[in-house]
Amino acid sequence: MSRHVKREFRWDRIVLVVLVLIGCSSGMVALVNSPDINANKPKTLSHPEPLKKLKGYRIPEKRLAIASETSNTTVSHELTVSADTPNSNEFKLGSLLPCSCCKKTLRIPKNPYTRHQQSARSLPNSFFIKDDAAVKYGLSVNKLVEVHDGRGYRIKGLSYSSPMLLPDVRDLLEDMGNDYADALEGTDSEGTVFRVTSMTRTESQQKKLARRNRNATRGESTHSYGASFDIAFMDRANEDANCSRPTREMQKLLLRYQDDGRILIIPEGGCMHITLLKVK
Repeated sequence: MSRHVKREFRWDRIVLVVLVLIGCSSGMVALVNSPDINANKPKTLSHPEPLKKLKGYRIPEKRLAIASETSNTTVSHELTVSADTPNSNEFKLGSLLPCSCCKKTLRIPKNPYTRHQQSARSLPNSFFIKDDAAVKYGLSVNKLVEVHDGRGYRIKGLSYSSPMLLPDVRDLLEDMGNDYADALEGTDSEGTVFRVTSMTRTESQQKKLARRNRNATRGESTHSYGASFDIAFMDRANEDANCSRPTREMQKLLLRYQDDGRILIIPEGGCMHITLLKVK
């Protein structure tokens, strides 16, 4: 004898379940399509997306000044380079920590300052540069010549002097720059240059410097004859090169010129003071 059980459905419960399912489905769709979540996020945090791929981000441009040499004049050119353009060796010059050129890093014998003064007074075209009028006179009669960046050296940081020298002293600087560049050519330090930080001073410039620098003479300076210049640093063009070779080659260069009787040297705490002794 079979029994037929009549089941009654609770339609109110069925409707409740359907509403819950619909609500959950809507929440999942909203979560997946939320604009706050980056669908293309990087796989790892250590390699973020490049800035140029982010919508609305503008990469700033860098303006770089490059000096090109034409005889003894320097012409400045401006290039516009994108921020993601790799820098060349020329652009890195001066951006790395420099190598020091002073008595703490180089072993160079000291020549008495009296010899420097005697030589400065006896050089061809030498005269005491008392003031700006004397500077203008020296330039007008070619007893003084302007000095620009050259091969193997650069001019920078002339706070108490002007970029000019006696013609023969300018020639000395160019010879030293070429010899220094030749010594580093083909090595990992190729492109390194030495930095000239002081040249010709008037009497008033010398007095101002003496008040700030105890190493500066309070008498007549050889800088006031256009006979001397100071080398304070070597600027590397290659970030993979250390200071060992540039420093070693600078010491060899100075010793050779000193032994040949071409220059006199005073190693100072912040630089090498160099005076022309003999015209080549």
